[in-house]
Amino acid sequence: MKQCLVLLIVHLVHCRVFKLGYITGSKRRPWDQSYSRPGMSFSGAISFAVDFINRNKAIVEDGMLMLTVAETYGEEEESIRQTARLWRDNITAIIGPQETCVHEAKLAASFNLPMISYYCTNYETSNKKDFPTFARTRPPDTQISKSVASVLLNFNWTKIAFLYNDNDDSLYKEIANGIVPTLESFGIEVKFILTWSAPHATENEFIDIIENTYKDIRIYVIFGHYYEHVDLIAALESKKLLEKGEYFVVGVDLERYESDNPVKYMHSFYKEEPEPQVVEAFKSYIGIMSSPPLDFELFSHHVNKYSKLPPFNFEDPLASLGGLKR
Repeated sequence: MKQCLVLLIVHLVHCRVFKLGYITGSKRRPWDQSYSRPGMSFSGAISFAVDFINRNKAIVEDGMLMLTVAETYGEEEESIRQTARLWRDNITAIIGPQETCVHEAKLAASFNLPMISYYCTNYETSNKKDFPTFARTRPPDTQISKSVASVLLNFNWTKIAFLYNDNDDSLYKEIANGIVPTLESFGIEVKFILTWSAPHATENEFIDIIENTYKDIRIYVIFGHYYEHVDLIAALESKKLLEKGEYFVVGVDLERYESDNPVKYMHSFYKEEPEPQVVEAFKSYIGIMSSPPLDFELFSHHVNKYSKLPPFNFEDPLASLGGLKR
């Protein structure tokens, strides 16, 4: 690699350079104090991967990757603009973008420019006819509907009530609209579609839902945060419906399962500890969510290290406490 770099600087010969664009949201505009800047968590992984490839000659024997960073500030228009800029700069391929990807992927297709997204999960970009140069390392969230159908069919549960969080600020509402048709295409009758709009449902809301449905349905599929699953279970338990094993809850969440903290999935949003009767009621529950990654601790150390190096130079406020970016 050192020899390649020297030749690159002196003659720009004997070394094939592949320019890799990285579209990220790692900064805020001066007037924006609310943008979460997800790129601060991910970016170290990109430079770690580039360095790993260059050190191991994984592309070509006499080649190397060079990284060009494009900042979006979490704005779709800026993300589209940066996609065009990278193309103009003769980029070989693009990694990203983060929050949005439909218009950027369409633009990349028109430029015949490979784009690999590691974060955006918009289902529309799965259409290879319209987005032939777009790929992703994370499946679209709508893919979870097939997992739900598989679980239900495995137990021959073909008549259900489907509950989901329809808050306008929630991803669940959009994805739920794709889950129901998928279930029905597998021959599963969705007898009730019930929603709540609060940031998270209270137990009383679920009690009302159960009161209006329990005589006609025995399987409840809930699509929302894990603590909302707990509230539904608690509501069923309070009505003594789980004692004989005649009712069951299938909980679906978009978050990755935290294997090092399983107890968190057994207590509600407002309580720090699980209630004993609710823990017992979990015998009537199956959860569906993403599996935790392997060797994540070692990977976190690499990401944390590289995020503090150029070109990002991020500060780690948790470093003094031994914390890691996740």
